[in-house]
Amino acid sequence: MDQRKTTTGGYGMFTRIHWVIALGILLGIAIGIPLRTTDGWENTRASLAALLASGIGLAYILLSLLDWWTQWRALSANPLPDDLDLSERAVAAEQLTALSGSTILHRHIRRLLAAWSAGAAGPQVATMSGNQMQRMLGMLIAENAAFLALLGAAAGFAAPGLMLTLVSGLMILLLLVAVARLQLATHLAGYIESNLLARIGNDTPAAAAVEFSKDLGKSVADSTAALAAAQAAFADQLVKSQQEAAAQISTSQQEAAAQVSKAQQEASAQIAKTQQEAAAQIAKAQDKVAEQIGRVGEMAASIDKILQIQQAVDGTLKGVAVTDEFKSTLVELKRHLSESDALLKAVSKPRTIRLVEKENE
Repeated sequence: MDQRKTTTGGYGMFTRIHWVIALGILLGIAIGIPLRTTDGWENTRASLAALLASGIGLAYILLSLLDWWTQWRALSANPLPDDLDLSERAVAAEQLTALSGSTILHRHIRRLLAAWSAGAAGPQVATMSGNQMQRMLGMLIAENAAFLALLGAAAGFAAPGLMLTLVSGLMILLLLVAVARLQLATHLAGYIESNLLARIGNDTPAAAAVEFSKDLGKSVADSTAALAAAQAAFADQLVKSQQEAAAQISTSQQEAAAQVSKAQQEASAQIAKTQQEAAAQIAKAQDKVAEQIGRVGEMAASIDKILQIQQAVDGTLKGVAVTDEFKSTLVELKRHLSESDALLKAVSKPRTIRLVEKENE
C-alpha cells in the first residue's frame, strides 16, 4: 500500500500555521517600516500587536490565494479522465499508483481509490467521501473565522487610523478569499462525485461478497492448476534425478570394479616380485652362511692343531725341566757365567806399572 504522510497543518497545501506565522512576521515588519515615518504613529505595545496581527492576516490571505490557485489548476488538469473505467478495482489500483500531486483534491482521490481497490463497497467509499468533504469545509470555515477574529482584535488595539484602515481592508479581502475557497471546495466535491463515485457503482456488501467469492474461486482454480503443474514438474524432475542417480551409481561401480581389479593385479605382481627378491636374498644369505660355517670349521681344525702342538711343547719342556742332567747343566752354566764375569771385571780394571831398579850383584 502507498505510504502517505499525514498533514495536520491546515486545509490547504500552503496555509499551515507555521508558514502563516513566519510569513506574517516578515510582512508585519515590512508594513511597520513605512508606517513608523507617518504622523500619529506610536511605538506602543498595542501598535506592535496590531501590526503583527495585520501581518499574520495578510500572510494567511496571500497563502490562501496561492492554495486556491494550485487547487484550481489541479481541478483543471482532470486527474480522473472520462474514459477511465473505475468499476474495475484493478484499474483503480493502477490509477492510484499513477496518480501524483499533493493538493487536497489529489489526497482525497488517493484515499478513495485506495479504499475501493482494497475491497471496500460503493456505499462505504461514498461515506468516506462525505466525511472528507465535511472535514474540509469545517477546517476551511474554522481557519477563516479564526483569522477574521484575529484581524478584528487588531482593530481594537487602539492602532493609528492608517492601521485601522489596513485591517478593515484585510478583513474584507479575507471574506472574499474565503468565499472563493468555499466555492472551489464545492466544485471539488462535485468533481469527486461525478468522476469517481458515479463510476465505481453502488454495489452492496452482498454483491461485494459475490465478487469476492468469484475472485476466490478463480484464485483457488488458478492455485490448483499451478499446484498440479508444479507436482507434474516435480515428478518429472524426480524421475529424471533417479535415472541420473542410477546412471551415476552404475558408472561409479564400474569404475570402482576396474580400479579394484587393477589394484589386485598390481598387488599380485608386487608380491611375486617381492617373493622372488626375498628368495634370491635368502639363497645368497644361505651361501654366505655355509661359507662362513666352512671357515669356522677350518679355524676350529687349526685351533685343534695348535692346541696339540702347544701340548706337545709343554710336555717336552716339562720333561726337560725335570731331568737331573738338565738341572746340573744349568748350575754349571750359572757358575761358569759368574767366573767369567769376575774375570772380565778383573781384566777391565786399570793397572799401574812400577819400574824398580835393582843393582846387579
